Amino acid sequence: MLNVLYAVEAELPHLLADEAGWNSLYIDYHPPIVERLWRPWREYRILLHRIHPCAAEEALFHPHPWPSAMRVLAGEYEMAVGYGPGETAPPVAARMIATGDFRYEMTEPDAWHYVRPIGAPTYSVMVTGIPWVRSSPTPEKPLRSLIVGERAELLHFFRQRYPRTA
Repeated sequence: MLNVLYAVEAELPHLLADEAGWNSLYIDYHPPIVERLWRPWREYRILLHRIHPCAAEEALFHPHPWPSAMRVLAGEYEMAVGYGPGETAPPVAARMIATGDFRYEMTEPDAWHYVRPIGAPTYSVMVTGIPWVRSSPTPEKPLRSLIVGERAELLHFFRQRYPRTA
């Protein structure tokens, strides 16, 4: 998945110019709050995130329903990882601090993690693959789209980070 992430990043300057191609979500059913822009790309999905700080005990420990690769672009977050089937959270197996230019992939259906921004929001790029047949927690609260200002701020950040050269 990291190779897919690198390919996505090479195309992001062009993709960010097409504002209408991006969908959005404000994800606030559980901390941390996430502002997301997303769009399909080939057989994958690209997700651009601003993730807001929360208390250590609040961060959602969760599996992903698809393989993924992420790159932290700005900010710092604590990440814990674990491994286990089903919807019952496994023990935390490792905890780390991701800062600067940090990249990682999650390619096993039973991998779990949480991210908790420290001190300020973090910004990241994520690419996801074809969903697995795996149960994972789903929100009961309906999610809304980003409002105009939130959407504009996210696009501005990512356009600065991935500028068009031609």
